[in-house]
Amino acid sequence: MKAPPGIGFLALLALCHGATAAVTEQKTWSDAYPVTAAAPRLLIDNIWGNVRVRTGAAREIVVTVDEKRSAPTQDLFELSKETIYLNVQADDAGVSIVVGRPELTAGRRDRCRGCRVDYQFEVLVPAGAQVDVSTVTDGGIEVAGTSGPLRANNVNGPVVAKNLQDCAQLESINGAVDVSFARAPSRDCSIKTINGDITLTVPGGAGLDAALSMMQGDVVSEFDLEPLALRPKLEQKSENGGFVYRVEQAAGVRLGAGGPTFSIESLNGDLRIRKGK
Repeated sequence: MKAPPGIGFLALLALCHGATAAVTEQKTWSDAYPVTAAAPRLLIDNIWGNVRVRTGAAREIVVTVDEKRSAPTQDLFELSKETIYLNVQADDAGVSIVVGRPELTAGRRDRCRGCRVDYQFEVLVPAGAQVDVSTVTDGGIEVAGTSGPLRANNVNGPVVAKNLQDCAQLESINGAVDVSFARAPSRDCSIKTINGDITLTVPGGAGLDAALSMMQGDVVSEFDLEPLALRPKLEQKSENGGFVYRVEQAAGVRLGAGGPTFSIESLNGDLRIRKGK
């Protein structure tokens, strides 16, 4: 008489059944959005995946998206189309693309556990576009060649910005930030990361002032840096009928003849200042 199948064998069958029940679909699509504004806006708020932005034609924003949707079962796959999707708004002034998750933003229970949609964005914008892009995990942000103010934020991945004319805010929590300028920057910028190095490349004749907060890292520079006196930052809040004050004092340095002020912060990482061409 044959022995009944063991518990391990039955568990293996259950795992195999669960694996085959998973549903995945991948597709790529592209749209071109005409714009007439002198400095059109691009906003991308992603969750899973890369965001890459380059300069293209003067009067349109071209968005190409590689979309990979996955869910543990067919029923959840269909539900994911209602709970994870792209909210696209476009007009003559620009384009906004936000990954919508209405159940999470409304504080309701997540009915689509295990559902996921990876969006890989490739975008062409006019050179003077105002770019504001972000992602959360399993992706990086890359922006190149823009002349308008740039905002780029990542949670678990790097931020790379190349050949810029100006920036406004570049931040990552768990990732490096690498920024280079095609000309001497002319406006203030904030560059921050918690766990990662910061690399700043500026042309040889550029000048800027920097407020540095480097907790666990070194500053390595190809430029001569001069100390710069900065005013301490004072924060006040009410507590127990009185006031509590917090004083922050960043280290100030001047590069060249000075210029716009860069606020640069890293908790666990080094700052490298490099001389570009």
